[in-house]
Amino acid sequence: MSLKSVRALCAGLGSAACVAGATPALADTAQLSIGATSQASSLYAYHVAVAQLLNGTLDDVNVSVVETGGGLDNMRRLSEGQVDWGMMAEPDLYEYYKGLGPFEGQPNPDFRTFWTTTPLAYLFVVAADSDVRSVADLDGQAFNGGGRGSGTERASFEALGAMGVEPDWFRTGMSDAVTAFQDRRIVGFTKAGPPAAPDSAILNAQTARDIRLLDWTEEDIAAVQAEYPHFDFMAVEDTPYDTGPMNLRVVFITMGTTKDMPEDTAYNIFRTVAENVDKVAESYGAVAGLDIAQQTVERAQTPLHPGVVRYLREGGHEIPDRLIPPEMQ
Repeated sequence: MSLKSVRALCAGLGSAACVAGATPALADTAQLSIGATSQASSLYAYHVAVAQLLNGTLDDVNVSVVETGGGLDNMRRLSEGQVDWGMMAEPDLYEYYKGLGPFEGQPNPDFRTFWTTTPLAYLFVVAADSDVRSVADLDGQAFNGGGRGSGTERASFEALGAMGVEPDWFRTGMSDAVTAFQDRRIVGFTKAGPPAAPDSAILNAQTARDIRLLDWTEEDIAAVQAEYPHFDFMAVEDTPYDTGPMNLRVVFITMGTTKDMPEDTAYNIFRTVAENVDKVAESYGAVAGLDIAQQTVERAQTPLHPGVVRYLREGGHEIPDRLIPPEMQ
């Protein structure tokens, strides 16, 4: 990392880690930074736990966590060399890599997948006493697609647009959307949340109206993936809202890096994270029992970093050709 980058990082963090990074004892240590998210997010704790694990296990790295605005901000910081890896989502990372969607014509071919963690579902919530029983039924209905300008809103626009479904979009912030739902001004809203744990905004909405979650039929999924083949769906046996089996539109929290990270450094970091999931889970329970290596092979859509490929091959994993980076072909 350049001196300019170190100074910028320290200015943003004001942390003891930056002060320590300037001492002679760490002169041969790689100073690395993670682009995380807001400290108000539970995911921030995940990045702190990862940094503590790496700093306590690897002798040749010193990792600091940078509070950021989330995926889009991390994409910008990563492309400008301000962080060494950052939290994004898949398939968003794929769109950054290829220059698709909102990044049309602006690809980042040096981006690489570092690892993939837990799913985040786009939950389509409607009133249980409404006539809306399918995603297609949202056509013409007053509906909020997610916080105005958010990735959730964009995901709603794109998926429903691919199906030819056009709600009467109620564009506002998430808290206002929940209030509008409670006041019966809209039939429902989309909320990003964990598929296996209740979301506070949805619980709040339920205090005034009973809810129904909309299922994605195989026909719905086929229509969406005909236009957006990189959009991901996941079948679940149940949700925290007692829905029973259904299909959810999901993204996977993903760490993105670039090919500029040395292969040995990436290998050692990935190995440490993959083999110490339970230690990280002590601070961020959502990853407890997660097989990071297998999850990365199954859910990544953007080419992997060569250091990750080396570790996975050593572990006997079969890696799809599409995940082999150009520099290894």
